[in-house]
Amino acid sequence: MGQAISLYDHGVRLFACQLYNHDYLWFSSYEISKVSTTLAILHNYALTYSLGDFSYGISWESAPHYEEDLARINLYATPALATFWSRTRFTYNAVNSRTLRTDDAPRGINSPDLGWHNYLDPVYPADDRAAQQLGFACYVFTFNGQQPKGVTRLGKKGAAIRVRCEEIERPRAIFRDEPVRPTHPLNPLDVSGQLSAYEPVSIPPHLILRTAEVQDDWFVFAGPHRVHVPRRVVERCQA
Repeated sequence: MGQAISLYDHGVRLFACQLYNHDYLWFSSYEISKVSTTLAILHNYALTYSLGDFSYGISWESAPHYEEDLARINLYATPALATFWSRTRFTYNAVNSRTLRTDDAPRGINSPDLGWHNYLDPVYPADDRAAQQLGFACYVFTFNGQQPKGVTRLGKKGAAIRVRCEEIERPRAIFRDEPVRPTHPLNPLDVSGQLSAYEPVSIPPHLILRTAEVQDDWFVFAGPHRVHVPRRVVERCQA
């Protein structure tokens, strides 16, 4: 195996992206009883589907087909992490959607059945300095020569997301056998090397590594950026 791969020569562009939710962002990172909470981390599968404009209008399957779907999308994102964030708790009353009543539950008492959603608050950077600190940071590899779109939607309510991108010019993947800590979270399924240390976060459909050290794998180094090159991107360039 060679020690360097020019991603640029294989038609792969790389962007450092900052994402800002311009509405309350909600999806269930975890649920305890009647309380669901959104963590300030975005799974890269959800982000790839969203930025790639890929969705199912109708599906007859009961299980997702991530590998088949991701192979059809012209980009691939890393997980995204927000460093500064705040939440707002919304209270809801669990009502039977058919009868619009609360007394036909098993306990048979017509009283409010309250629950809570913990949303991430909207983000509107006031200046360039705030724009660098706020929002979700991630990296996006594109395979069709284009840059990621500037607006997308995420979450169960389709919150509007503004996307700012800075291209890393002529990216070059370097193979490193010593441990490297990427400047972004990792999907463990994207790692083709070895994990020497990591901090897991449980989030559907499977855990994400908030921080990690990886060795015997491929990375792009550009200024402050240490970008782990996902397995599927390396395989695309070596095909």
